Amino acid sequence: MEKIKHFKIYVFVLFSLGVLSIENKALTNEKLKDQNIVAKDKSSPPLYVGNYLSSIFAFKTGDFTNAFHHSQLALNSKNDSFELLDGAFNSNIYFGNVKNALEIISKLELLSDDLDQKFLYPTIAEEIRRGDLDGAFEVSQLLGLENHNVFLKEILSAWNAAFLGQKGNSLSQLDSYSKENTNSFEISYYLKIHALLVSSYFNDQLEIENRYKEIIHDLDNIPPRYYLFIAKVVYDKIDQDIAKNFLLKNLPQNLDFEVYIDLLKDDSQINQFSLLANVFFEMGYIVARSEGLFNSIPFFWYSLYINEKNTEARLILSSFYSNMNQKKFALKLLDDNPHKSPSWIILNFEKSYLYEEMNNVDLAISLLEKFKKDERFRTKALLRISNIYRRNENYQRSLNTLKLIQIKENTPPEIYYYKSLNYVMLKDWESAIKSFGVLLEKYPENPEVLNFVGYTLVDRNVRLKEGIDLIKKAVSDEPQNGFYLDSLGWAYFKLGEIDKAIIYLERSVELEPQEMEITDHLGDAYWEVKRYKEAELVWKRALTLSGNRDIYERIELKLNKYFKNEK
Repeated sequence: MEKIKHFKIYVFVLFSLGVLSIENKALTNEKLKDQNIVAKDKSSPPLYVGNYLSSIFAFKTGDFTNAFHHSQLALNSKNDSFELLDGAFNSNIYFGNVKNALEIISKLELLSDDLDQKFLYPTIAEEIRRGDLDGAFEVSQLLGLENHNVFLKEILSAWNAAFLGQKGNSLSQLDSYSKENTNSFEISYYLKIHALLVSSYFNDQLEIENRYKEIIHDLDNIPPRYYLFIAKVVYDKIDQDIAKNFLLKNLPQNLDFEVYIDLLKDDSQINQFSLLANVFFEMGYIVARSEGLFNSIPFFWYSLYINEKNTEARLILSSFYSNMNQKKFALKLLDDNPHKSPSWIILNFEKSYLYEEMNNVDLAISLLEKFKKDERFRTKALLRISNIYRRNENYQRSLNTLKLIQIKENTPPEIYYYKSLNYVMLKDWESAIKSFGVLLEKYPENPEVLNFVGYTLVDRNVRLKEGIDLIKKAVSDEPQNGFYLDSLGWAYFKLGEIDKAIIYLERSVELEPQEMEITDHLGDAYWEVKRYKEAELVWKRALTLSGNRDIYERIELKLNKYFKNEK
């Protein structure tokens, strides 16, 4: 997909100001008023210039709400400019307003005969949404040869043939394209699933059974998001119990099996057009891998536009906008979900993350409380609630919540890690050190756990040899990890091997220059070998970094004690 077109800002401003200066001499005040132009004098540019530039800046910085707002204001003042319409199109798409984008395309078509292919996607999505597959297929033929475009064209072509009654033509197209994509398991198997659905569309029982056997032969390569389409065909055309057992055996635990079964019974939930909405969803994955997540976002919007019940598209979009610091918009996407999907558990957990990030901790926890009564999700909910308390420094409540989790054979091992971490944060050293044995048994090769346990032992001056051996093992696994190198340097400091300590601590500060505690450790090492000026500079720099209040106060005490007589 071609990149978004933008004029360089300084060229656009100079050009606009020059033209407007000439125009203003000829325009009367009444004409200026009619054009919505507010100016203190005749040489001032119209409002659309500022709004256009504001929308471009907001778009580039990921503030899509304001990009949309300013682009609309710019169009209200001047709606016959290609550049303004192009910018407004981008802003509308990333704001999720496909309807507006379609209106903008109709205006752009009057201004140019050579439009970017990005303007074709909303039209194709609209045709599918209206049930005009023939129209969608026809427009798709104008797309280029990029992988995601070929993917869309091939699937639309196959389904168009199917709707025309050409079963053999449809299946052969899908089979041929699948063979061309054997290096991409996801695409290849997605095409095989479409072939299964085409077979189901024609009620070809033998073809259905053969294609189903081919698909489940290598099920490990098929993403769980495809399972519903497979199970629906099996439920309708082969055997209902086989379909249920297929889902029961293969579904991830964070998806609701009961909702899946309800969907299998409801023919209105899964049809050819909801499937074609899913094609745009898959295009998003293809573009994300080749061009990055940012460029893939429009395709998830098109998928959601065709089928507003696509919870998976909502989750991806919400995650994107959350990462772009558009928390309220991300939350609205999840709140607007119109039905209960198998992903409703994930959706609620994502909402709790957003509430927490927006500093509404009580609401984040209350959203998860309802899961505590459901045995299927109780452990996951309690673990999540515990982590909210821990991140908000309520370590005792975090620990108490973890203790509510019933230990079973399938209990997540990270529970032992968080228990140990809470003991450390509560400075309950006896309980912490006792918990380390179980933790190391559960995570014998995990470098993060090895470093955590090793550092705690060294820092408490207990079992120093064991502690340093654990840290060395973590460093050997990840030699460029600044936190692990800090632990090793601090271990040598505790052992009195200061020269070795300085080597590792200096490297650690290079890798993690914003960490207060690591910088503090280096200051301690410098002080120990009488490099006092360097120690002072390092400690003063540490005070400018973010970190634990206890560490901050500890550094201040050292500076006051050692350098109190200096100006």
